[in-house]
Amino acid sequence: GIEKSKTDHDDGRHKSFPHFTSSFTVNGVTYPFTMVGYPPASGRTANLRSVIIPLRMNFVFFGQNFDVSKTFDPGPAVENILNSPLYQEADWPNGPGQFCDQLQRATFWNRMDPRHGWHVRMDRPRIARTIDIEVTPETGRLLQVGTDLIGDVLFDFMDAEILTILQLSDIGPDDVPIFVTGDVIAEALGYHNAFTVAADDGSEILQTYIYTSWLDPAKVDPIIADVSTFNHELAELINDPYINNIVPLWRYPPESDPRAECAFNPFLEVGDPQGNGRTFRDFPTIPVTLRGVTYHLQQIVLLQWFTKERDAFGGWFTFPDPTSLTVPAVYCQ
Repeated sequence: GIEKSKTDHDDGRHKSFPHFTSSFTVNGVTYPFTMVGYPPASGRTANLRSVIIPLRMNFVFFGQNFDVSKTFDPGPAVENILNSPLYQEADWPNGPGQFCDQLQRATFWNRMDPRHGWHVRMDRPRIARTIDIEVTPETGRLLQVGTDLIGDVLFDFMDAEILTILQLSDIGPDDVPIFVTGDVIAEALGYHNAFTVAADDGSEILQTYIYTSWLDPAKVDPIIADVSTFNHELAELINDPYINNIVPLWRYPPESDPRAECAFNPFLEVGDPQGNGRTFRDFPTIPVTLRGVTYHLQQIVLLQWFTKERDAFGGWFTFPDPTSLTVPAVYCQ
């Protein structure tokens, strides 16, 4: 992540998208946080720009005779993401809108302007040209899923490719690059990251990015299908864009599950409590149908789940199904 001194205010020396800083207190300890958007009380709308960068993964020299090749085209993944509730409006328990906008509006409903005009919306993304990446047995493997194959590449390999692409790409400081693979993972289903880049004028760019896999719902369990990973990572980037929002150590919910344990995760990662750990299957994805296509969305916790405050819309702790978690976090002892 990026050090707080560079992200806790809008400073012309540190170029990025709009972001605001606030804090909460637990047991006498104050925890500052920085999120995407303008301050909720301002009533202003932030339109977050993004660039989708499709990665065509070409697996070569596999099999006992090194004669097995498989190409994974990202085209269907990009189209599905673009038409999903992450960019398009859908109906939610607190009203119509994009998924992350309604998530944030639920979080700050009682802290925003009296007219409730505050928003954090995703602009229509720019789609970059598809980039080909070659994968060999040294950097990846092919996994049999029923009668189909999915690809898996080393995390370090994928991240090195992404950082190289970023160096050669025309990405603005207020753009979020989103790297997309279709039916290929990178040891993890997805992740988001942030680092600083020195600019020619002496300023620094606060560079963020997302890597997300997209898995065909015909091949995998709905809990990891299509946009479930992207909605997890995008919600986390909006709530902890620079990976420096610290919270008390929390346990995976629910406590009723004997597998519940300390996550040893000090960050405000809103997708992890219900989307990671051994208890994640206690929280099935939420199907949302738009224009005849069903998308699978992970449950996301609100800021209030970490803080134990009850000032969110409806006193909620989770979204989009507020009934899936009705109690706040249990802290690690």
